[in-house]
Amino acid sequence: MDLLCLRTSRRSAPDKFGATRNALVRDLFVVFLLTACAAAKAATISAQSVQASDVQTALNRARAGDTVVIPAGSANWTQGVIWNAPANVTLKGAGTSDTGGGDQTVIIDNSSSGQPLLKIKANATGVIRITGITVQSGSGSIKDGGTININGPGDVRIDHCHLISTSPANYKIVAFYAGVFGVMDHCILDLTGTNTLYVQNGRVGAGDWMGNLEWSLPTNFGSANYFFIEDNIINGNVGSGAYSTRLYDGFTGAKVVVRFNNVRQSCLGETHATGHASDDRGLRSQEVYGNKVTSSLAFDPNFDALDMGSGTTLLWGNSWDKVYKQIYHFNVTRKNNDTYPQVATPKGWGYAGTAYNGKGSNWDGGTVNGTDTTLGYPCLDQPGRGQGDFITGGFPNKVNSTTSTIHWPNQALEPIYFWNNYGNIVPGWGGFVVGNQTNGRVVENRDYYLPASGVQTSPTSPFDGTVGVGWGTLANRPTTCTPGVAYFTTDQGSWNTSTSNPYGVQQNGADGVLYKCTAPNTWTLYYTPYTYPHPLQTSSPLPMRRPNVYPNQRKLLKWRLSQHGSQNSLRSILKE
Repeated sequence: MDLLCLRTSRRSAPDKFGATRNALVRDLFVVFLLTACAAAKAATISAQSVQASDVQTALNRARAGDTVVIPAGSANWTQGVIWNAPANVTLKGAGTSDTGGGDQTVIIDNSSSGQPLLKIKANATGVIRITGITVQSGSGSIKDGGTININGPGDVRIDHCHLISTSPANYKIVAFYAGVFGVMDHCILDLTGTNTLYVQNGRVGAGDWMGNLEWSLPTNFGSANYFFIEDNIINGNVGSGAYSTRLYDGFTGAKVVVRFNNVRQSCLGETHATGHASDDRGLRSQEVYGNKVTSSLAFDPNFDALDMGSGTTLLWGNSWDKVYKQIYHFNVTRKNNDTYPQVATPKGWGYAGTAYNGKGSNWDGGTVNGTDTTLGYPCLDQPGRGQGDFITGGFPNKVNSTTSTIHWPNQALEPIYFWNNYGNIVPGWGGFVVGNQTNGRVVENRDYYLPASGVQTSPTSPFDGTVGVGWGTLANRPTTCTPGVAYFTTDQGSWNTSTSNPYGVQQNGADGVLYKCTAPNTWTLYYTPYTYPHPLQTSSPLPMRRPNVYPNQRKLLKWRLSQHGSQNSLRSILKE
């Protein structure tokens, strides 16, 4: 018998209204109970121990909204775990609210399988949170897919974790793939040698595994469609030679933001550009700002602050005095075979222009348009280029979907901008503030714009609106400008919701937005940084699920609501 079915047919006519009213009260009470039960379904599931098998068992039980708890302790993992994560779930160790979590739940990589220790398929809805866990190198073998492997699309928060990557086997301590966005915050990363985070999170389309879709989409600086690395402590270490650590390695259409971190003895990022592998594309776009970098210089200095081999970049407000041999570094991989030999079309991208082997490639604008056949400029995915036509397929069947041929994808000029970075190179190493290894393909005040000599003191000094990038108050922005230049107004915007950031260059709640000169003497708002702290740091990813109301109950309740007026909250529950 249906729970809500009430027998009222024997009542006399004068009593039917009262009976129906009582039935409605009972219906509302039942729905209240159903709602409470639905909320209670978000369970806490405790693993029996830190061992991989117990963690796997707990993960297998998790449903949307659940929290899986790993107890305090340490375990040598000789096998990994695989998790197709439901929506809005949390994997929680016993770590504290201290940055890094305090090493309360420790997982040691002793797995010889070569597979990830933790392989997660993110959910396209909701957020996955990983918190309070330490993962450290042990005797395990090389894991080319990442020690922690997170595949998208989906949003992820990793917080209050400690990642100790001392072995080359863990050179990809975390790998982010295919549309993984979100944030890593309040973590400690101890990275030895070239061990790093691998960000390969460009969105992909059907039959696309190399970031082609991301390269066809708008850059959207200042949006949530990036993976954010903020409010962390990053330590780079080597046993000898030069400091070789970099915070992340970006390719496959990567989109990444690095902001407000304390960084020690590490480059801020490296790009594997288009041409580094057969079908793959390079990093799509990056924002790097507010980071404080130091070095003991006990070993040779790091090579550069940021490597830019593809896509577009905003690099501003960082501090790194006497840390690097170079500051801004540009390269185009396809200029020659110094790092990666190129295969001619249609089996590969080919070399950019005729300068190296006399052949060139129709993937480059200068070759197709006949405007620069020597260098190929503008070259496919080169520094300072952005959104273009969608390229489909794999070699030898890769084509521009607009022309159905091997053809330059008409990528927009999206220059790289630098401003308000403090510090110089380490003297005595023969380095440069700008290291340009593109052989003329990346040019100042066209593909990139360098910072003015200091903060603006008047509308004409030190930035006069003709070249470079200025910063200061809106009142001091030049009234005239040359298209392409930019100006950061330090007294505009409301994206910084904090009064004090825990790491990086202290902002004290300051904001700022970037204007670009889009036509002679015309300033247009170009960039507003994304909300800080990242909303995933403070928002709850565990919304109440709609209760289960069965069809007969649903029909009866809807009829009674139609007879007895509006019940907005109940209607929202019953909404189809």
